[in-house]
Amino acid sequence: MKRPVIALCCALAALTGCASHNKYENEADKLTKAIVANDMTAVANDFAPSMQGQITRVKVAQLSDELNAQGAYKSIKENDQNCMPAAHCFDVTFEKNAYREVLTLDDHNKVTAWRIHMGAAGTALQ
Repeated sequence: MKRPVIALCCALAALTGCASHNKYENEADKLTKAIVANDMTAVANDFAPSMQGQITRVKVAQLSDELNAQGAYKSIKENDQNCMPAAHCFDVTFEKNAYREVLTLDDHNKVTAWRIHMGAAGTALQ
C-alpha cells in the first residue's frame, strides 16, 4: 500500500516542479536540453524559417561538448535584467558554471534568435 502512495507523491512533486516554469522558460529548457543531448530533432520545428542554416550540426556538436563539460544541467530561470528589448533572458545553472541564455520569438512563438554563453547571472549579451 505504501508504494502507490510514494509513487503518487513523486509524480505530484514532478508536476509541481514543471508548473513553476513559464512558457519562455519551458522553451529555453527544451532548447538547452536538446543541445546537451546533441540532438535538435525534438526542437527542429520550434525555429522560424529565418533560422534555417544558422544552427548547423557542427555548431550544435561544439556547443554540446562545451555544455557537457560543465557537468549536470541543473536549472533555468528567466531573468530579464540587462536583457535586450523584445528578448527573454535566462540564467542557466550547470554543476560547474553559470550560463546566460537569450531567446527571441516571433508572433507565432517560433524562435528567431537564440544564444547561450558562459557568464554570471544577469549579465548582458553583446
